[in-house]
Amino acid sequence: MAEFVRYRTPLSGGRAVTAPATCAQRHIWNLMQRQLPDAAFYDVCYWVPLPGHGTAQDLLDVFAELLRRHESLRTGFHRDADGSLVQEVMDSAEFETEVWTLARDEDADSVLHTWQSRMRHTPFEPARAPLIRFMVIVADGAPVFAAYCVSHLVVDLTSLRLLADEVTRLLDARVAGRPLPPAVPARQLVEQAELEHSPRGRALLKRARAYWSRQLASAPATLFPPRNGAGGLAAPVRYSAGMESRAVALAVPLLARRWRVSTSVVLLTVVAQLLGRRAGTPTCTLRLLAANRSDPELHGTIGNLHSEVAVTIGLEGERIEDVARRAFAECTAAYANGLYDPDEVADLIASAHGPGVPVDLSYCFNDVRLEHTLPPEAEDRAAVSGAALRAAMADTVVAPDEFEEGETFFLVIDDEIPGRIRLVLNADHQALTPSEVHGFLYDLERSLVEYAEGRGQQAMEERGAAAGGLGRSLP
Repeated sequence: MAEFVRYRTPLSGGRAVTAPATCAQRHIWNLMQRQLPDAAFYDVCYWVPLPGHGTAQDLLDVFAELLRRHESLRTGFHRDADGSLVQEVMDSAEFETEVWTLARDEDADSVLHTWQSRMRHTPFEPARAPLIRFMVIVADGAPVFAAYCVSHLVVDLTSLRLLADEVTRLLDARVAGRPLPPAVPARQLVEQAELEHSPRGRALLKRARAYWSRQLASAPATLFPPRNGAGGLAAPVRYSAGMESRAVALAVPLLARRWRVSTSVVLLTVVAQLLGRRAGTPTCTLRLLAANRSDPELHGTIGNLHSEVAVTIGLEGERIEDVARRAFAECTAAYANGLYDPDEVADLIASAHGPGVPVDLSYCFNDVRLEHTLPPEAEDRAAVSGAALRAAMADTVVAPDEFEEGETFFLVIDDEIPGRIRLVLNADHQALTPSEVHGFLYDLERSLVEYAEGRGQQAMEERGAAAGGLGRSLP
């Protein structure tokens, strides 16, 4: 059985500075407060396969270098005397690493899973930096995996990916005896906070506030009205299922070319249409996750820059292509307004349809694929036949998933499995029962295939009529 040794490594030499929290940091802080007492809900684990050279000490040195380079990794958070959230960068820190040594024929994945499960129940104290812990798996004397558990307060998904690349590059250089590659020049989050309080930043926040007001004005009050006779639960009960679909992977690029939108907008359009038909509303409002890295100085930033931006999609029109083009335009505007004051927006949501009449925006669409546009060779690819699409549907697998979220409806899309698109849906039981979660995923796949075959609008209307206009078909 694998055994581990826990190391506590001190480091010093960076700057110590205190600044207001950024808008993105305050946004995540607010979400975390809603999840209490589950203080670890927004902690994230990420792992990096390694080429199997070097030593565990090399990894400890690499981790120390990461903390020296990236101030967010040694930042803590607290409220000041007037209640404002503050980020405090430490000039010195001590970080924790567990080095696990595999026994012969032992599976590294099981060790990763055990560590991740324990981290899920080991919350950070936000005021005590660093809000990151590391682990290394050693096999045959060399590290084969590096992993880290880190608070969402200090990183976003892009940062996790950047850190993974940097771990590999730093380790390769150290083992080869080369100078360490320099850090990518990037804005630190103390400077990001300064920008947000500058005249330029205040203008961006004002523009975003106006954007949110427009989106909320036409947003439906809810996409999941209370069911007849449904009583409130003491706490939300949620269920997740994942679909791995070759048919979706074939249909989406075909539709993107036909509708002249990105592949992500294809998926968003059909998801919005399914939700709108189910709710009987002419619009559908979802929250998109914005990376907020269009500024070149933020391309290499390690930190949390992410935000969730509302987009309201009008669903009326005879042609699905028209809905998709509107969705594309709305998404472009949404991502351009990803920087906003979360407290101001919370006030707007709370009174969107009049004083004390909030809009329910607990619905998220998160496409985490690295590439949403069509590859250059896609234009030359032969059209996929209906028979091929239907045959691909026979390979689809839908199964329960461990994914957790705090929203009523949260859909994640990835393409980590070659030739397939994976869709994971987490929903509150009061909105979608487990069987309806499965049904929604199957409906999404079926609708994409039918649109690719050229008969989607008619098929969806027929299903909507059969289900009383709510589109609740199940497989």
